[in-house]
Amino acid sequence: MPRKVLVFGATGEIGGRIARLCADAGHHVTGVSRGVNTRPVVDLTGIEMLHGSKLDPVFLQQVCAPCKPDVVIDSVPSIEAGDLLWRHLRGTGNFFFCSSTGRYVPLQVLPADESHPWREPTPVNFQRQCAMDSHFLDRWEREQFPVTLFCPTNIIGEHRVPLDLWGGRDIGFFKRLKAHQPVPLVPCGHVLVQSGYNWDLASAFARAVDHPDAVRGETFIISCKRAITLDRYLETARAFLNSRSEIVPVTPDKLIETIPTVRMRHGLEFLLEHMCFDIGKAERVLGYAPTHTTEQGLIKALAWCVETGLL
Repeated sequence: MPRKVLVFGATGEIGGRIARLCADAGHHVTGVSRGVNTRPVVDLTGIEMLHGSKLDPVFLQQVCAPCKPDVVIDSVPSIEAGDLLWRHLRGTGNFFFCSSTGRYVPLQVLPADESHPWREPTPVNFQRQCAMDSHFLDRWEREQFPVTLFCPTNIIGEHRVPLDLWGGRDIGFFKRLKAHQPVPLVPCGHVLVQSGYNWDLASAFARAVDHPDAVRGETFIISCKRAITLDRYLETARAFLNSRSEIVPVTPDKLIETIPTVRMRHGLEFLLEHMCFDIGKAERVLGYAPTHTTEQGLIKALAWCVETGLL
């Protein structure tokens, strides 16, 4: 059945894709943006747009609430914004928020699923995500706040620089590969990485719109089907760029000295943690079906970087 969907951040990389797929599925979609996004975005033809901030109670009450949405989607949520949305759009049946599998690390089992422990802080997990997710799920238990959390792995695809093997999204890493220059790396080839294509992530949100009762209070891990090693990831990039770069093994301290943009916490330290997840719950409940592997998403991302002159 067609539903009314309100998408915050609809001119962004993920929000725009969610809005597009929801509209293509026959839902009535209204997008919300704080202004004109100068970055490349998907085609939003046919999607009504509102301009305002989700942190503005007056905008939420006077402009968004009259839309009477069945579903509110926020791909870049916060505790403050989520509480305001719940307060001013309380009649909404579903709230879909984007989280991250960064809340789960370090993984105690491979592959990990939604039952993996995550509420306790660790030296490498995304503690902000843990605090936010705990807050919203606790509100579900106390107040029946109808939230659904989507936890993507590393997002890959067009419109963003892909993950590099310095633990960030530094286009300089791939420029070195393309120019056949030596590339310093901390030995990490055995580490597992699992990336999710951005259109696939958006499709999970769009599919969940059709399962309003089954998804309330639930968390879904969203990614491609399988993890690969960082060795495989690097070789995919080298093959696409026809790179003859020498890989130079270095210590973390030496890498930071050589590449000043490298960060340890939530950068290199996080890269060295295995990313390997089971997406079975999303497949069973949502009918989620990823279309791209990590390698295919990486190639799409690098091709976009070349086409736009970034690389």
